[in-house]
Amino acid sequence: MAKKSSDQDLAYVILAVIAFFAVAWPYLLGTWLAVRAGAENPSTERSVTGWVFEAIWLIILASIVIVPRVQSAREQAEKARAEEEARRLAALKEQRKVDFGLAGAQRYEEAAVSVARIARSEAARTGWLGDDPAAYDFRADLKAIADNLRKAEKIRSVTADASSIRTFTESDKQMLRDAKAAVAKLEGSVERSILLIFECAKEAASIDLALREGRENVEMAARRDDLRNRLGSILYGAEGVPTEATSEAADVVTSRVAAFHDLKAALIDQRHAS
Repeated sequence: MAKKSSDQDLAYVILAVIAFFAVAWPYLLGTWLAVRAGAENPSTERSVTGWVFEAIWLIILASIVIVPRVQSAREQAEKARAEEEARRLAALKEQRKVDFGLAGAQRYEEAAVSVARIARSEAARTGWLGDDPAAYDFRADLKAIADNLRKAEKIRSVTADASSIRTFTESDKQMLRDAKAAVAKLEGSVERSILLIFECAKEAASIDLALREGRENVEMAARRDDLRNRLGSILYGAEGVPTEATSEAADVVTSRVAAFHDLKAALIDQRHAS
């Protein structure tokens, strides 16, 4: 038993020595180098050099231990935020089903996806749709769609109770007809707004396509010019190289941008009319 305790004590001593040298070796190295360079032993220069080496080593150790922990904590926080946002969006979607009805919630979601697609488009990001983000801001339109869907669903939910009533007065019947007409008007306004948003998304996608094709055309034109110049100088001489018409990609993009803004203006008019 005493031998086992002695072995454990020896192991602790060895571990302590290893730990000491693992931490202190830069100081020892620095002081040794300082003495080799001509510093007195002991001296301030020797001590300062040792502590500089030690400080550098401690900073490295701290970065090895602390940085991964900080990075891990940051990643966990970002993951928690993403999960919270996902839960919030899921709850919002479920609430829309209650407020708008299943069909209305689906149509609203389709419109919101189109709006997000416009915001992510190259046309929006690179300023083709306008330097002012308001030029492709559809929040007011989505709010108007949501308000109309919510109102239509409220009317439907109230008039659904009419099925349990057997007799109506003429004024009751007129009110039910008015309710039906109001729902049709609200849903018609919603549908027109959503279709205009869809068209705006299509135009933004068309602008992106035209921009990509324009870049490809420029690259191909440069390669053709290089080939034409090299081959033409051999066949016809430098002055006899035929030229080629310029690309019309810029005109296509410009026309698509104009179409987008026309649709956006129509959507604003539709929102004000509803």
